[in-house]
Amino acid sequence: MDAAHDPSQTPSRSFFDELRQLLRLGAPIALVQFGTTALNFTDVAMLGRHDQASLPAMALGNTIAWVTLVFCMGVVTALDPLLSQAVGARDRRAVPRLLGRGALLGLLLSVPTALLLLPAGLWLELAGQPAELIPTAAGYARLQALGVLPFLWYSVLRSHLSAHARLAPQLWTIAAGNVLNALLDWLLIFGEFGMPELGATGAAIATVACRWLMFLGLLWFARGDLLPPLRALRDPQLRAEAFALRPLWKLFCLGMPIGAQFVLEIGVFAATALCIGHLDALAGEVGGQGPRLAGHQIALQLASLSFMVPLGLGIAASVRVGWAVGRGDPAAVGRACKAALVAAVTVMSGFMLLFLLLPERLAGSLSDHPPVIAIAAALIPIAGVFQIGDGLQVVSIGCLRGLGDLRSPLLANFVGFWVLGLPLGVWLGYGLDVGPAGLWWGLVLGLFAVAVALLTVLRWRLGQQRERLASE
Repeated sequence: MDAAHDPSQTPSRSFFDELRQLLRLGAPIALVQFGTTALNFTDVAMLGRHDQASLPAMALGNTIAWVTLVFCMGVVTALDPLLSQAVGARDRRAVPRLLGRGALLGLLLSVPTALLLLPAGLWLELAGQPAELIPTAAGYARLQALGVLPFLWYSVLRSHLSAHARLAPQLWTIAAGNVLNALLDWLLIFGEFGMPELGATGAAIATVACRWLMFLGLLWFARGDLLPPLRALRDPQLRAEAFALRPLWKLFCLGMPIGAQFVLEIGVFAATALCIGHLDALAGEVGGQGPRLAGHQIALQLASLSFMVPLGLGIAASVRVGWAVGRGDPAAVGRACKAALVAAVTVMSGFMLLFLLLPERLAGSLSDHPPVIAIAAALIPIAGVFQIGDGLQVVSIGCLRGLGDLRSPLLANFVGFWVLGLPLGVWLGYGLDVGPAGLWWGLVLGLFAVAVALLTVLRWRLGQQRERLASE
């Protein structure tokens, strides 16, 4: 696609022009991300109205599944800056090479990732989780192994389409996926229309089915955009370049810091969930008597929904910064970063007020069990406190990724979350007996520490001369 044919790739002339163009690109991306998380939101909302053991079991299974998946997701995310910079530089041969290479890498990564999910019960036992929840939680995680490959291929297609500012196919796909997921959840969780009542297992089946159908749906809705680069791979020389081992390994190495950063970020939330599950186990409260893990999952789900908006802005910033780097326009790079940060602070301020003012109502929208609602309502205001820090850190990561800096977020996440945030949370939660709230206050510290570190690095990077990221 020629940059001149897409208005969203036009260089901005001022800060407000950049803000307008960023929102034009970022709002649909945020809506896509929001819709992706809405799939899990529906699972939580329906399981929160099933028996009280279903939601915490799903929370544990989902935790294990995401911890194993996010590294691969991060590795293929290296395609984002490579594709956007290639588009900015109008390097038409690089685009099909990267698309084919990303698809092959996703296939290769899916095998060990799926295998890691098979002994999920062992991982949960070693983590000291409630014994009564482990069989259902492990079954949920094992079923997710069937959805790893379509999830990674979907991510590869998303990177290609976002780099070309082609968002309508993603919106159609995510809308269809949410409708299908809600229907399958209703049928399989509660056993409607003669279907078996499967609870959390039904939600897992629905998730896997939706991942396959969303991947196939995106191929269909975006066929006009995907067929040209896929047809280009018929060229034997181009295909050999795309699937050559050395550049494939280089793409993996470029993506490893992103994958490790994803593991550290998602991992600290997973560790928090396991700690809260362990608190339930220590108290001997499981099934209908263990509200902590379910309350944590509700608060986390709400925070995940709000996080999707700055995540979309961060992806848009990565694309626009990548375009500017590709065409050698440092002034546009600076404008894109500033516009994305201002937009993130504005949006997350609104979410902060919502979480601080309406915690009980928000918790009640996802559960009808009073003990669970009480725990969630205590955690949601804490999530409100970290909204601005969460928005700043994810947008900073997007800007740095567009610049080609894939390593600084890894170091910032390690220090902020694992050196500062998690130890503080464990001390408060266990040492001072504050419980789940103490663990969440550790997340607050971690998120703000990461945000400050990344803003500092971004300011420094903007003063440097940036070259296009190499993948060959």
